[in-house]
Amino acid sequence: MNRRFLLLAVTLVPLLVTGCASTGGEIDNTRIGKLASSLGLTTEQAQAGAGVVLSRAQQALDPATYGRIAAVVPRANEYMALASRSGAFVGSVGDVAELNAAFSKLGFSQSQVDRFVPTLTDYVSGAAGPDVGMSLANTLR
Repeated sequence: MNRRFLLLAVTLVPLLVTGCASTGGEIDNTRIGKLASSLGLTTEQAQAGAGVVLSRAQQALDPATYGRIAAVVPRANEYMALASRSGAFVGSVGDVAELNAAFSKLGFSQSQVDRFVPTLTDYVSGAAGPDVGMSLANTLR
């Protein structure tokens, strides 16, 4: 009996942990993939686009506010690195002109940017709080 319980626990616990992690309040590759698909982008473009937004946020916001964003986007560093490797920016995104240029380098049309950015800021507002979402939105204008 104990052996059967132990086998069941060893089998199910990793599945439950994985399931909980993927359905939590964080941006994951499934959500990015759905967003990409709805906008006619590749998943890699959407991930790099998130990296562009996050780079701008990291540059413009105080560390505590950016930390609250990074807490709900645990792959933030990966997304920023992907955006940089993709040639969207070098170093960081210092202002809105560089933000727009980075999206352009990733192949985003203006209408895709106009839908992508609010989707991310709305997500951050819901996950990290409206004050953080508003701070993010303000850095992207």
